Amino acid sequence: MTGPGALEGAIREGETLRTAVVVDDEPITRMDLSQMLEELGFQVAGAAGDGFDAIELCRARHPDVVLMDIKMPVFDGLTAAETILSQELAGCVCLLTAFSSPELIERANRIGVTGYLVKPVEQRLLLPAIEVALAQSRRLRQSRQETADALRQLEEQKLIERAKALMAREQGMGEGDAYRQLRQMAMDKRTTIAALARAVVEQHSQRELINRAKEALMRKKGISEPAAYRYLAEEARRSGRPMAEAARRVLD
Repeated sequence: MTGPGALEGAIREGETLRTAVVVDDEPITRMDLSQMLEELGFQVAGAAGDGFDAIELCRARHPDVVLMDIKMPVFDGLTAAETILSQELAGCVCLLTAFSSPELIERANRIGVTGYLVKPVEQRLLLPAIEVALAQSRRLRQSRQETADALRQLEEQKLIERAKALMAREQGMGEGDAYRQLRQMAMDKRTTIAALARAVVEQHSQRELINRAKEALMRKKGISEPAAYRYLAEEARRSGRPMAEAARRVLD
């Protein structure tokens, strides 16, 4: 049995029970693990006997932790864990294994598994392993979010630089003035500079696409620029699509 300190530690998140899913192809193992978890203060949200059912159960319950056997029919534990973690269907996954190998550990780390327990599982080791897995999973998600944020900021800066250069060239002004104009427009429209820059770049790309399509029509059909424009406008009207889409179809 576990002392009150461990129980308090297991439920000390918003005064609510944390949830767990147990996955093992042996019914007696599922029952034993479920009992251990309940004694540690977890709410067992369900149990599954193979990887496929584990994924569906996590999709429905989104537990804090999944105790996952590696060797199972249908989907093995690592395959199921990869789906669960990539789709963020659970807070963390602790693998249950009777053996380990460098290849296994490498693959598990690569897909984001943050906990390991050797079978047969000892109850005194269960809570520490889960706490470590949860903490490591939170750090991993934070690191991934920070990386995604940095990449998004880099992409936004590229868009702003591109929009600034386009506006400066088209309006015959310096890039500093173009940036100030872009910033003022964003303030007036109550949007971000990056969102406005994306619109400027997309609009420019669409104009270039339409101009290329007009040139192609003038060449192929021997018509004037106004006639080429009218042709594109009619195609857009007939198909119910934007001019840029009509232009793309002409160029394809």
